[in-house]
Amino acid sequence: QKMIMKLENIWRKSDFQRLGLGDAWDAYENGKLRLASYILESNLSGSEDVNHQMRAKAFELLGLVNYDLGLAKESADAIENAGLLAPLCDAARVTLACCYAQLGHIDLARDLYLQLAFSRKLSSTLMLEVAAGLEAIDAPQIALQVCELIIEQNEDVAQAYYDMGYYSARAGNPLYLTEALTIRALELDPENIHYRVGFVSLLIQLGRDVDALRAFGHITPAVISQVNCVGCLTRITEMLRRQGIPGLASVCEDRIDRLTRANETATSTSEQNHRSHR
Repeated sequence: QKMIMKLENIWRKSDFQRLGLGDAWDAYENGKLRLASYILESNLSGSEDVNHQMRAKAFELLGLVNYDLGLAKESADAIENAGLLAPLCDAARVTLACCYAQLGHIDLARDLYLQLAFSRKLSSTLMLEVAAGLEAIDAPQIALQVCELIIEQNEDVAQAYYDMGYYSARAGNPLYLTEALTIRALELDPENIHYRVGFVSLLIQLGRDVDALRAFGHITPAVISQVNCVGCLTRITEMLRRQGIPGLASVCEDRIDRLTRANETATSTSEQNHRSHR
C-alpha cells in the first residue's frame, strides 16, 4: 500500500523552502522517491545541533518517502526520530500506525489508529486511511465505525460509503447492506469506474449476471483498461463468457495479465529496496 500525499494538505510549501527542503518536497510530490530520499538524508547528515525544526520536518517527510518505497522499518524509524524533535503531523502519525501494522506490532498499530480516529480531528482522507489500516489488521467492524464517523461529519463523502460496504461484508453482515452502501456511493459519484466495477462484481457474486451487465453500462476496452482489481476482472471475465461476450472477456484476460506482471515487478522492486537499505 502506498500513501503518496498531497503535501499542501499537510504542510505549507513555504515552510519547507524556508528550511532548505523545497527540492525534497518537489521530488516527493512528483513521485521521485529516490531523489527525495537522497536530498533528505543529505540534509540530515549534518550536525544534530543545527535547526531542530528542519530536522523534524526532514525526518517526517523521509518517513513518508520510505513508506512509499516499501521500507516500513526505515519509515517508522524516521517518523519516531521526528517525534523526538517536535509534535508529529497527522499524516506522519497515520503512516507510523501503518508501519507498525506491517512490522507485526498489531497492538501498537491498533492503539494508534483508534487514538487518531476517535480524536475526530483528522481530515476525511486520513480517516479513510485509518479505516483501511484497521481492516488490514482484521478489525473490519471498527473500520466500519470509523467510516460512520466520517459520514457524521460529511455525508457526501462517496468513498466512505463504498468502503463501508466492503467492511460490512468483511464483518459478516448481509450483502444487501453492501449493495445499498455501494449504490449510495455511486449516487454521489456516478462516474467513478472503481465503484461501478465493485458494484458489478458484487452483483456477480450474488448470482445476478443480467443485473451486473446492466449496471456496467457500455463496456469498452477503454473502460476495462481502467480496472485495477484482478479479482473483480476475473469475475467479470467469467460473467462475460456466460453472457456470450467472448471478445470483451479476452480483453479482461489481457488486462489481468498486465496487472499480474506489474504486481510482480513492484514486488521485485520492493525487495530490491529492502536489500539496498540493509
